[in-house]
Amino acid sequence: MIDFGVALLAALGIVGQLAIAALVVGIVAWFVRPASRQALAGMRQTIGAAGVWLAWTVTLVAMLGSLWLSNGAHFIPCHLCWLQRYAMYPLVVVLIVVALARRWWLTLAAMAFPLVGMGISAWHVWVENHPGDATASCRKGVPCSVKWIEEYGYITIPVLAGTAFVLIALLLGIVAFWQRSQRSVEGAG
Repeated sequence: MIDFGVALLAALGIVGQLAIAALVVGIVAWFVRPASRQALAGMRQTIGAAGVWLAWTVTLVAMLGSLWLSNGAHFIPCHLCWLQRYAMYPLVVVLIVVALARRWWLTLAAMAFPLVGMGISAWHVWVENHPGDATASCRKGVPCSVKWIEEYGYITIPVLAGTAFVLIALLLGIVAFWQRSQRSVEGAG
């Protein structure tokens, strides 16, 4: 059962990474090639309207996945794992508020959580690969350099968390700019 759960989380991580790649290509095309804006308008509209709920879904899956890793698979969270949880778990509630309020500035403010989480995840990946650089708090209890999982040669728990944080931040960024443009259009009309 643990092997299946880890494989499922790794597969979801890859799906998230593919979604990130698609979003980045779309964003770059939007800004670099103005002619592509017509083709991307539908995707922008869809993500703008539903992006907060998509980000909430990613957040919920990440939270449930981390809870399963510690309570189901019995992997003990390290110091950096806890910090990543502190950045992820509040988003489950915050994004519901953001989705209901539909204010661009609130959407941008909510991006603080995934941006902080990205930094922690990046540091955690570094510590996993360079254990000598771990801080004292990462050496107490469960070392932060322990790789509880390593699927496909690179997917570890902080890679999964980092993938979720990047995807959430991209979705919220797209939504915020869409909300801002909608506000401008409504104000002009």
